[in-house]
Amino acid sequence: MGQFTQEEHEQFIEAFRSIIRKSENALARMKPGTPQTNLLEKRLKAARIGEDVLHARWKGKELDASQDELISAKEVLDGLLLMLPSFLEKTKPGSGQRTYIARRIKAFQIAVSYLDDEVN
Repeated sequence: MGQFTQEEHEQFIEAFRSIIRKSENALARMKPGTPQTNLLEKRLKAARIGEDVLHARWKGKELDASQDELISAKEVLDGLLLMLPSFLEKTKPGSGQRTYIARRIKAFQIAVSYLDDEVN
C-alpha cells in the first residue's frame, strides 16, 4: 500500500471505529445466540483487528492477535469488501455518505493488505 498522510491515517482508523461503535450498538439490541448475532460478532471482531493492524503499522503498537484470528479477520473483511461497492452505487456523487463509504472501502483494502502481510 502506498504512503498516506497523517490525516488519511486518522480517517481510515475512524472508519473502523465507526463500524465498531455501530456494531456494538446493534449487538446490544440483538437476541444472543441467533445467526445474525453470531455474524455481527464475527464482523465486530474483524473490525477491531482491522483497526489494530492499522495502529500496529502506522503507530508502532503491538498487534495482539493469533495467526488464526488474523486469517479470520482478513476473510471477513474480504467478504465485506465484496458488499460495500453495492452501497456506494446507491449514493449520490459528491454526497457525504458516498465519501464515507469510499473511505470505508479504502480502509478495508488497506487493512486486508496489511493482514495479508501479517499472515504470510
